[in-house]
Amino acid sequence: MHNQGSWLQNALVMDAYNSTSNSLKNLVNALFDEIVDKTGLKVKSLKRVKQALKAVLINLWLSNLLGMPVRYSRDKSAYSHNRKYGKLYFKYHTLLPVIDALFSLDYIEGKKGRSKYEDKKKGYQSRIWPMPALIGLFIDHQLISPDFFQKPEAEELIIKKNKSKKLVGYREDKNTNKMREDLECYNEFVKEHHITVTLHSKVLTNNDFLINLFRNIINSRIAIKQILYRNNQIVVHRRIPQYILKRYTDTVNSNPPINQPTITQEFPCKPPIDNRLHRIYFYAKLRFIDFLASLNRKLHGEKKKNDECFLELFPLEKIGIEHLQFILNQEYLYRVFNRNSFQHGGRAYGAIHQNLPKNMRPFIHINGEKTIEIDYSAFHILMLYNQEGIDYQDDPYSVCEGPEMRVIYKAVGLIAINAENERKAYGAIRNELEDRGIPLPSIKKPLVALVNTFRDAHKPIARYLFSGIGLTLQNIDGNIMNAILMKLMDKGILGLSVYDSVIVPKQHEVFTKEVMTEEYQKVMGFNPRF
Repeated sequence: MHNQGSWLQNALVMDAYNSTSNSLKNLVNALFDEIVDKTGLKVKSLKRVKQALKAVLINLWLSNLLGMPVRYSRDKSAYSHNRKYGKLYFKYHTLLPVIDALFSLDYIEGKKGRSKYEDKKKGYQSRIWPMPALIGLFIDHQLISPDFFQKPEAEELIIKKNKSKKLVGYREDKNTNKMREDLECYNEFVKEHHITVTLHSKVLTNNDFLINLFRNIINSRIAIKQILYRNNQIVVHRRIPQYILKRYTDTVNSNPPINQPTITQEFPCKPPIDNRLHRIYFYAKLRFIDFLASLNRKLHGEKKKNDECFLELFPLEKIGIEHLQFILNQEYLYRVFNRNSFQHGGRAYGAIHQNLPKNMRPFIHINGEKTIEIDYSAFHILMLYNQEGIDYQDDPYSVCEGPEMRVIYKAVGLIAINAENERKAYGAIRNELEDRGIPLPSIKKPLVALVNTFRDAHKPIARYLFSGIGLTLQNIDGNIMNAILMKLMDKGILGLSVYDSVIVPKQHEVFTKEVMTEEYQKVMGFNPRF
């Protein structure tokens, strides 16, 4: 596959990671000494060069696991950045010499990129991937499982974007300082809690979730805590090579037993105290990750061509899983504002639970306790009525054509108030219904008819259709949600926000509803619907 078009196109972006692994540190030191000795690399800053080497090695480790090349730029101008956000960016004068040194020692292969100036239609960045010699070093240093590195936390918690969604700078004031202070307190608070998701064999999933799960695992944002295979089987595309297990465990035994019913990190199984149990756990974890990696390689780049392959639902038991429990390691939040204004947008993003499928959120546990998700009903539609001084308490979607059409009119209403014009609204409604597998009504101009029915049912707020007011409403609900999280935190309660809902331990349901009602009333002057 190497050096071929489709394989080269589906490349990973060279990314930044953190690591405190002694094993990786030892590999970096050994390779650095070899590079200096054999290539004569000139080093101005020892620390920076080793940091660059560490970053390149982690990306190459991922390249090997995913079966994909890594893309990077050899254009000096590509390494400039917006200083406001202080993100860890690679330095041109340290990264490129490290990569070239790995080339000269035959640790990596690659393909030189082609600039857009040379070919505007086929311009692409350079690609690299590891050679067997480097893969062997990963194994020798026991860098097998993706738990030796992680994505860094967002360094800037208040992010501002322009209309093109590019990051822009801004001046600090009391408002930005207060928002940042709140998020810093919340992010420290969430670290004190243990957040898990426990799924049984009947829970519905799809390939889209499995691939996202895999990518979060390899970034250490999710960690597998417990896995139970159904009848000790799981669908896999290839066996884990024996030489990996042998070199990792330093034993000469045959494959570790795979009939252990439950494999869990809760076992204190550090070798050599209990090498057999350690090997069982390691094998089960690697086995599952290998399955996900194979699925990722198989489907990478196919989403636009075959959405059904990603979205078709099936129970976990179909892929041989009886029980799966994983830990959400990075539940940190940051706020994003749009259109170069602190009056547009401002919702909090970044936490892993926000991207879980809705049917999996009921299986979230906080410190071992079951949780409940409390959500504002018809949030934005009711906010518009409240702005008009109307205390609207009906279901705004069912009133259009009855409960059986509620799902359709929810999509119609929310898209219509967010869209900037009718043309964009009709296109977005069509795409949303197609994605959900919902056919359009068999009537003349169905999209126009749906919007007109919604408009007729909601004449007091009809002027907001196609107004693009959605970002303004997000600004309001983002501030309401921030106030809710802060008030819960003051009482020692962790709330997990999902934009218009909050997940809390069940024992705090009544108090959380009281807080959500109070904070909504402060801003909108009316009671919310739940």
